Amino acid sequence: MHELAIADAVLSLVLEQAAERRVSKVGMRIGRLRQVVPSSLRFSFELVARDTVAQSAELEIEAVPVRVRCDDCSADSEPTAFPLTCGHCGTMSVAVAEGNEMLVEWIETEG
Repeated sequence: MHELAIADAVLSLVLEQAAERRVSKVGMRIGRLRQVVPSSLRFSFELVARDTVAQSAELEIEAVPVRVRCDDCSADSEPTAFPLTCGHCGTMSVAVAEGNEMLVEWIETEG
């Protein structure tokens, strides 16, 4: 369950940025290629945030779909299964443009 390690890393960043202010929400963008289960990440964040200024903070997660750019025809497409292929010409010669990110986008604090 890599979600616990991710939650711990997110909490470290949040606590550093919050500077002792109570945290009410944390917003993240997570690409589908990261294979993170949002409910598991929320549960893990709740566990690691206990007894900190982020206790009871809501973790909002935006799932980012996979988008690839074809090296052969330069088309952009959103494959839904592996192997990743171009939706236009079918080649597997593609580069991931989106869907591999994992970012803390914003932190909402009180006061």
